[in-house]
Amino acid sequence: MKEVIEEFKDKKVLVIGDAILDVYIKGVTDKICREAPVQIINVQEQEYDCGGAANTAINLAALGAETCFLTVIGDDENGRILTNALREKNVSVECIIKDSQRKTIAKKRVVASSNILLRIDEGNIDPVSEELQLKLNERLSEVMNSFDAVILSDYEYGLINESSIVHLIQLKKQTNAILIVDSKNPAKFRKLHPFAVKPNYEEAISILKLPKLQNRDRVEQILENEKRLMDITGAHCVAATIDMEGTLLFEKGKSPYRIYTEPQDNKRSIGAGDTFISAFTLAVLAGADPRTAAEIGAAASAVILKKEGTVVCTTNDLIDYFNENPKYILRLEELILKVNKLKKEGKRIVFTNGCFDILHRGHVNFLNHAKLLGDILIVAINTDESIKRVKGEERPINSLEDRIEVLSALQSVDFLFSFEEDTSADLIKALQPEVFVKGGTYTIESIPEALLVRQLGGEVKILTSDIGLSTTRLISKIREAALHHHEENNYAKAIGLE
Repeated sequence: MKEVIEEFKDKKVLVIGDAILDVYIKGVTDKICREAPVQIINVQEQEYDCGGAANTAINLAALGAETCFLTVIGDDENGRILTNALREKNVSVECIIKDSQRKTIAKKRVVASSNILLRIDEGNIDPVSEELQLKLNERLSEVMNSFDAVILSDYEYGLINESSIVHLIQLKKQTNAILIVDSKNPAKFRKLHPFAVKPNYEEAISILKLPKLQNRDRVEQILENEKRLMDITGAHCVAATIDMEGTLLFEKGKSPYRIYTEPQDNKRSIGAGDTFISAFTLAVLAGADPRTAAEIGAAASAVILKKEGTVVCTTNDLIDYFNENPKYILRLEELILKVNKLKKEGKRIVFTNGCFDILHRGHVNFLNHAKLLGDILIVAINTDESIKRVKGEERPINSLEDRIEVLSALQSVDFLFSFEEDTSADLIKALQPEVFVKGGTYTIESIPEALLVRQLGGEVKILTSDIGLSTTRLISKIREAALHHHEENNYAKAIGLE
């Protein structure tokens, strides 16, 4: 998964759809109004986020894509706030069309103690004028060939109509861009034959004209209607998201595939579907098959469901999600954040580095004693390539993955990080540990990082190693024993005992 996610960068995606400004009016409430039996909210702050198709755009940008947003908004204050927010989140706004006759759609939520008490909606949701539709089509003709994928994020707020679809059908013949549909009514894009559509449960039963069911019955209901769903949408793939029941992926010529999800109790997270379709699209562009892409999309949704409000999932979030070892930190930025947070809590950081090729009693004792010098022990472990440079082509005996797994089992070790450089100087500059520890085979003069640690205000400690215990000596003993055993066998053969 990590390899796919790392390929998200620089993929070019155009988002076409309804822009919404999400506003959070946050405050506290401890009084009842005299004029009516309602709560009084003492407003403390207002937050502005990108909603609707704009949320899809910022999720794509957060995942590393070059993202452009094509939409129509009002030439008003809400439109200016939304445009600025998109720019700040690295979304190109060059294709946005402003119209003085329309009001930008805004959804204002009044929030107290993380609970939404009221939502106020404003803005135009009626169809755009013919003149604006022509402008949209012209702009789409100008830019579509520049993108790897086009996402139609349709909230049915008047932007994408039959004229848009007819125009897209013509443009599709002239481009290699894949088309992805995320719509309240995916059936209206049937003639476009998109690569994928992503209905949620309500959208799926709406186009199938089925009754609404509860819990696990919903999965069976959608499974039974796979063929109809594929026919009605005209898509190569259908990813039907069913809340706590996970996602059902239908693909032409293949059996249905179900992705299970961890139930989340978060009513404040908004736009999980936008996050899913963003990660799914980029995974497909990165070469993943639809099943893998859907797994990545579901993971991205799970990430934001642990957050509050209109939020995004980053590539770092996704890589962390698929990291099965919580002690092993994959990115230096994340380790720096963790260390800074721990320092603010008053924790003392101890740092050491090494190969830790074949873990033995000396290593365990060393790490236990190192942990006693502070509160948090970080172990930087040499990659296989860096060990070969220092120890020779026959080392390491154990791969980086194996060494990390073994070290993770030690209670003394809090975090692990791998590095390819000959020294850990760059890590020390970034983390600035209070204590840097090395084993008894070293002297202060022989430690290349010692001066740097002291310049940064840290201490250098040398812990006495168990005499006779080292990986090199252990390997020599094993080789000697193997050689002795081989010689004994040869002798036995020579005298006819074998």
